Amino acid sequence: MTAELSPPGGRTAPSGWLLFLGALGAAATVLALAPTIARLAGLPIGLAISVPPAARTLLVGCLLALGLAVALAPPTTSRRELLVAGLAAVGALAALVTVPDPYAAGAVLLLLGAGHATRPAKRSFAVRLRGPALAALLLGAGWFFVGSGGPLGRVGALALALGLLATAGLLPYLADFEPEEPTSSSCLVWTAFFAPALALSLAPRVLTSMSPPEGTVFAATLIALGLVNLGWGGLAAWRISGDAQAWRYSFVAEWGLALVGMGLLLRDGRAAAYLALLALVLVRLPLYLRARPALLQRAPGRLATANVLVALLLAGVAPFSGFPVRLLALRAATQLSWQLALVLLVLLLLSAVSSFRLARSIGHPQGREAVGLGLVLATSLALGLAPGLFLAAGGF
Repeated sequence: MTAELSPPGGRTAPSGWLLFLGALGAAATVLALAPTIARLAGLPIGLAISVPPAARTLLVGCLLALGLAVALAPPTTSRRELLVAGLAAVGALAALVTVPDPYAAGAVLLLLGAGHATRPAKRSFAVRLRGPALAALLLGAGWFFVGSGGPLGRVGALALALGLLATAGLLPYLADFEPEEPTSSSCLVWTAFFAPALALSLAPRVLTSMSPPEGTVFAATLIALGLVNLGWGGLAAWRISGDAQAWRYSFVAEWGLALVGMGLLLRDGRAAAYLALLALVLVRLPLYLRARPALLQRAPGRLATANVLVALLLAGVAPFSGFPVRLLALRAATQLSWQLALVLLVLLLLSAVSSFRLARSIGHPQGREAVGLGLVLATSLALGLAPGLFLAAGGF
């Protein structure tokens, strides 16, 4: 999902190892989506593969995003290599959403973490593997404790919630971020690509196995840390020096809103979390990738019409994708507690302050890049104007 897979000014053929991973990823994606494809085509294919509808929709969205990235890649990028690497990444997502329990999810996270840590970067292998390894440990220990029941079950629910935050690299496990690292090596790969798939597949599976006290601990942890990440991310995206860091914290803030939605355990809250994570992959991540060249050049830009539209999109203003997310989250929070809804509203307003700063860093795309930006805006409009269609596809 990045245009930095080949050296600038030259095209390289994918290595044999990368081709193998790409083929494996394509096969895993087909297997994960096979029951759905068979059902739509009316084919008598029975596979014992269960993927939550929300995670399945996100997987399809990642495939569409990959196709867009390949079609609109700059001339200096090897589209073939980008396609192969993207298929490998989407295949890893397919494995992550297909595994049946946190033990298997932890094993997949360790394999993904080891593979990601081998990518060229300034940080060492051990430093980059630390986050996925901690997440796998928390998920495994949490699931074991939940199976034990009693007080240990509540400890396990807490560990499962913390494991999800560790996977995404959020507070209190904020991952190291190097703005000049290739996108394929950055911690944002976990925040904006792998972790949303884990969240949409893990939460429905573990909640059905928890007792009411364990579910309460799990939900309360997600709400509390969601509010912390929403407030911290919104404030940092506004005040921190460096637009690249500001983008990183905007992801943290959006994740905070999704965590609050998941923790509310109401239909509107779960729907808000699903739409927020879907927009994170389909809208916010492509916008960040578009902004990266300008961020690395540190060239300030003036606001044009496209920048204003992107600013409104990032602020969650109607009719863009963030508006139904915020509306559903506030409605769910109001059903639980008006004080919680008030705090959430204040933090949402705070997180919107940085939107014009982020939009300015997009620059002024021309030609193919302008077409790509237009498609991202159109995707956000579709999510904002017809959220019911996406909610129905996600099983809500």
